[in-house]
Amino acid sequence: MGIRIDSIGISESIEGKSGFGTRDMIKEAGEKCLAKSRYTREDIGVVINVSVYKDHDFAEPALATFVQNDLGINSHKENTQGPKTLSFDVLNGAMGFLNACQLVGAMVDSGKVRAGLVVSGDMVDYDIHERGSEPGFYMSGTAMILDSVPDGIGFNSFYFRKFVELQDKYESYIFYDNKKLSMIFEKDPSLERIYLNTVVKSVTEFITANGISLDSFDLVIPPQVSPDFVASLSDILGLDPGKVIDVTKEKGDLFNASIPMAMAHVIDSGRAKPGQMALVINVASGVQVGIATYGF
Repeated sequence: MGIRIDSIGISESIEGKSGFGTRDMIKEAGEKCLAKSRYTREDIGVVINVSVYKDHDFAEPALATFVQNDLGINSHKENTQGPKTLSFDVLNGAMGFLNACQLVGAMVDSGKVRAGLVVSGDMVDYDIHERGSEPGFYMSGTAMILDSVPDGIGFNSFYFRKFVELQDKYESYIFYDNKKLSMIFEKDPSLERIYLNTVVKSVTEFITANGISLDSFDLVIPPQVSPDFVASLSDILGLDPGKVIDVTKEKGDLFNASIPMAMAHVIDSGRAKPGQMALVINVASGVQVGIATYGF
């Protein structure tokens, strides 16, 4: 069975919102997502958060538990026999959202969960130290509810490839100096070129292993890293520009918001028609590449 997107919610602007943080962005996106969904809060059996950079950079408890409480998803149950929700974080850079989609699919297919909610909301509230670069990602909140349906609709095939020899090409860490915490981002100057090379290699392996061609896809949803990145990838792969979805932002890589924002555009704009198939491509630090097919 396929893992279908039921609804998507997005929170983008934090300008003018004093003290607006990761949880606030996720809650706003989550409320929008739930308002559009066919499912109630009691129907959500799992909440997965994939945010890497969080308010005050706390690690425990999982941010997903706060999200569940903020959204009132089976968070205060007096009846222990009633519906329950499992909450946990999946931290894997910008690959987290696609990882979480696969996880929700497995849980739904097992029959233990009816629908799952995946959320992201990356922000940096530390000073950026002078030795480091800017984070380079677009700060936003996203939420996506997924369920399972037959007949090839939704995410069907997942493929993940790691290039561990390139794992030091993008690093981030906390730096403590003069009683102040700062976030350090260190990126290889040719990071986008590295991403392009690994994506092309992975896509070639994927289509070869599955005996398909890029021409068989009606839409291609690439990593929303930058306009230049999307254009370069399209050119290298020889894709029809009309099939390639570009929702990139001037303020940086969409990071974990890449897939939900691109999918929201495709669905809301009517770009996707019933029976069409999309190739979803993702790339993240590590370096790692994720690929999936999605049937509309």
